[in-house]
Amino acid sequence: MAILIYALRVFAAFFVLGFGILTFVKNKNSSINRAFLKLTIAIFIWLISYALASRISDISHMLIAFKMGFAGIIFIPVTFYEFIATFLNKQRIRLLQSLFWVGGIIFLYFLYFTPLLIADLYHYSWGYYPQANIKMHPLFLCFFIGLFTAGFVDLVLNLLKERNLIQLSKTKYVLLGSIIASFGSVDFIPNYGISLFPLGFIFLVQLPIIFAYAIIKYRLMDVSVAVTRTSIFFVIYSFVLGIPFVLAFGWREQLKSLMGEMWWLAPLISSTVLATVGPSIYLFIQRKAEDRLLQEQRRYQAALRRASLGMGRVKELGKLLNLIVHIVTRTVKIEHSIIYLFHESSSQFVLKASKGIGGDRRSGVIAGDAVLIQHLQKHREPLVYDEVKQRSVDFKDEALAEIGKVMEDLQAALIVPSFMDERLIAFIALGKKKSGKLYSHDDLIVFSILANQAALAIENAQFYEEMKKTHEQLIKAEKMATIGTMADGLSHQINNRLHAMGFIAGDAVDTIRLKKKDPLPPETRELLEEIEHSLDRIQDNVKRGGEIVEGLLKYSRKPEEGFGAVDLNKLLDASLEMVQFKIKLNRIDIVRNFDHAVPPVHGNFTQLQEVFFNIIDNSYDAMMERQEEFKEPGYKGRLEITAHSNGQNLEILLSDNGIGVRPQDINKLFTPFFTTKLSSKKGTGLGLYVMRKIIEENHQGKVEFTSEYKEGSRTRLVLPIAT
Repeated sequence: MAILIYALRVFAAFFVLGFGILTFVKNKNSSINRAFLKLTIAIFIWLISYALASRISDISHMLIAFKMGFAGIIFIPVTFYEFIATFLNKQRIRLLQSLFWVGGIIFLYFLYFTPLLIADLYHYSWGYYPQANIKMHPLFLCFFIGLFTAGFVDLVLNLLKERNLIQLSKTKYVLLGSIIASFGSVDFIPNYGISLFPLGFIFLVQLPIIFAYAIIKYRLMDVSVAVTRTSIFFVIYSFVLGIPFVLAFGWREQLKSLMGEMWWLAPLISSTVLATVGPSIYLFIQRKAEDRLLQEQRRYQAALRRASLGMGRVKELGKLLNLIVHIVTRTVKIEHSIIYLFHESSSQFVLKASKGIGGDRRSGVIAGDAVLIQHLQKHREPLVYDEVKQRSVDFKDEALAEIGKVMEDLQAALIVPSFMDERLIAFIALGKKKSGKLYSHDDLIVFSILANQAALAIENAQFYEEMKKTHEQLIKAEKMATIGTMADGLSHQINNRLHAMGFIAGDAVDTIRLKKKDPLPPETRELLEEIEHSLDRIQDNVKRGGEIVEGLLKYSRKPEEGFGAVDLNKLLDASLEMVQFKIKLNRIDIVRNFDHAVPPVHGNFTQLQEVFFNIIDNSYDAMMERQEEFKEPGYKGRLEITAHSNGQNLEILLSDNGIGVRPQDINKLFTPFFTTKLSSKKGTGLGLYVMRKIIEENHQGKVEFTSEYKEGSRTRLVLPIAT
């Protein structure tokens, strides 16, 4: 028995010290980790010295070993309170801590240089043990109990005012470990002549486990769950280990009388059976207990799993995202939830769906290179706000501190990334639970599953929308082609009506002018003048309408005139005349920065008019998008056109200061049906494709397009000069 206790003490000593060193190595710069290491060293000195004393036969040497162990006991309350004060960040009591260390040193002096603390050794049936001197040992007990009590009080007060949920959970664990460890003080009883075997060190073994868990881990298990699991384990394994022990040592004689020399089979069989069924019983009871304890959590986790399986059936992206935030907010009972979706053309994460409170303070856009996004892409795991804040303080991490500020702006207690393969396509920001509880580790697993299923559903919905857009573009292109085919007949019909209206208005004006030559009352003459003025306006608008129809007819009609000399100024005038019916030219500046005597090019006027029409239209859209996107004060769109001859060719450069095109989209611009415009209703994705065919295939020229996002775009045309 003595050998067993000795081995247990040695194991416990190195076990405690090992946890202290492990925790210290995790973060050497942490004052909490350093304080914890001091506490484990004090406990180690006590345990290892008392273990060695139990194996020494010489009384004088044994007393030295016991005194060495008692030195560790002296500094256990000192290091314990220093750990509690550091853990709770109580800066104001540093001087008080120093006084406690001085008190410990004073007791150490009395231990080694006087018999006032340890007078001698008691000899019990189970071995020797230090004898307390009644003169000073009770004073040390007051010192010991006082520091532990002060630590308990500080922990309880912190529980009442702490708002950081992770720190609150850590404090609960530290308080739990401290309470259990305090039962180790029963080892003081044998110091006063009472023959109680000193097994108090067993209560100290759990302290480094719980403290280290609270220091190192951030996603802590709920304390109630931890206590439940520990209690069930203790009860079950008390029977698993206790029954064979009782059979072997308590009922040995009865078993011998019943079974003879084979008595040992009873404890052996019972230990084998219990060791086999014990884990199953433990897991069964644990599961049942946790199901009752975490009933609400299990309910919403099951609901979220079911929801994640059904998301793939939703084809509309907006409906899908709104469904996700609605289900999460309602099912988990949280304050709010929001989804940010990656917007490829701007490389930003844009707020796409929200549910609950806090909308006014949320940022609508988060840059794709923001620290939060980089962290999510690198670590690919959920972010808990309280954990981020705690880590930023513990490790003095500026990046985590910045992420914490972003999460504060979003009012997010949890952010869950959503990946498709290696791409972060979205993230879900969740507010606090209305119950005030932390998000558990199981919650994070369920939300990660939900986010991954959402990524697949989002990808499917985006693909479905792209297919719809492509289909709409094809229909629009077909309609445009049909309108172009019908333009000749429609123009003829419209012109006939316009001419009729013009003739009627002209006849009416002539009639009024003849009538005005007759003597008329002033009121009648004034009325006729107003009618005449209105008819003149009708004639002007009829004439203007005819010009518009003629321009549309020229633009849509297949060229019959073939190729010839095309003047650049006339070409630009005709293009601007047509494009003004689609855009508002007064919102941008168009600058012709070239010599008006620039040589004409050899080409087809109508086809080249279509090219310039497309370039001006695209530049206008890009400038309007920049104006809308960035809202720069004093910004106005500008399209500059330059031209100069280069040998046998004329080089024309059209430069705008629009939003530009992202590098990843440059190579796609001349692909049929690819468009960078904000809506498929604005563009079909055919303009640049047709433009290249006109310039390079029909005119044996060259077209180059360069662009820089947020700066603008440049289109360079090279056309042969007319000879």
